[in-house]
Amino acid sequence: MTSNAIAQVESGHDLQFEEMAVCIGEIMQGHWSEDQIARLLMAINAKGPAVDEVAGAAHAMRQNMTRIHTHHTQFIDTCGTGGDGSGTFNISTAAALVIAASGVPVAKHGNRSVTSKSGSADVLSVLGVNINATVEQVENCLNEVGICFCFAPLMHGSMRHVAAVRKSLGVPTIFNLLGPLCNPAGAPFQLMGVGRSELRQLMAAALAKLGTNRSVLVTGRDGMDEVTLQDATEVTLVSSAGLEQLEWTPEDFGVKRTNSDSLIVDGPAASADKIRKVLEGEQGAAQDIVVLNSAAALWTIGAEKDLRSCADRALAAIQSGAARDILVHLAALSHK
Repeated sequence: MTSNAIAQVESGHDLQFEEMAVCIGEIMQGHWSEDQIARLLMAINAKGPAVDEVAGAAHAMRQNMTRIHTHHTQFIDTCGTGGDGSGTFNISTAAALVIAASGVPVAKHGNRSVTSKSGSADVLSVLGVNINATVEQVENCLNEVGICFCFAPLMHGSMRHVAAVRKSLGVPTIFNLLGPLCNPAGAPFQLMGVGRSELRQLMAAALAKLGTNRSVLVTGRDGMDEVTLQDATEVTLVSSAGLEQLEWTPEDFGVKRTNSDSLIVDGPAASADKIRKVLEGEQGAAQDIVVLNSAAALWTIGAEKDLRSCADRALAAIQSGAARDILVHLAALSHK
């Protein structure tokens, strides 16, 4: 299978879902050499990843990851692909806290910074959350507080078999797309930020093939991998009805457009400071964009009937102090 699969991809042909799942499964089990892994990854890069390849790889990763169990049946993840280069604070992480404070559980999946100035793990660590929590601690946080953080390196131990190859290649590969498709708690709803429109369609089609209750993938017209504050946002809705293309504007949420220059930070400490100020109720662009993305997630899971009502609910969670309290409780329980 190994040599045939590599040869097939090197000749410019796509692998089918099952073929890709077998290949990645074998890699996750340590059965491929570093040279074989590198050849497969670079061949996929050369021709471009196909939907079946992304979905098949994600399926294999899911089979090899550490599982998080919860009594919640309706919950969401806000993990995105990253890589938009915008340099903003950790918007989706802040939104996760607001979403949970709005009464919707969140299984937040994330990692340290790879291409951004601050990864979700980096900023949560500064905010006092134990990112190295055990599985039991993570499950307790989700079940008792309504939010947890699933730290990718601890949940995807089998990725150690590709770490050296990915580092030596020095370029993004198909593995850079898989994190948002492999939530350790199996989140049935997702709000996924994707920095490029063509990549959003690929990820949406892969997610549809893998199965989801209802998920929304967003790309800001300004290149942000979030629901953006200063332009329209391109939206792909994935549901049992298939894929639907939408467009949102800040005005749809009842929020005024604002320049996003003030959202830029230089690292995790500055990002954590932004998030604290948002949770304390400080008004401005940072609060507005957190409300937009929180509302998008609430709309995805059906918490309210429309975007404006979802935005009102998110803002209320901030103004009441509930979002601030959620962070306090998450940080405390993650260390117990």
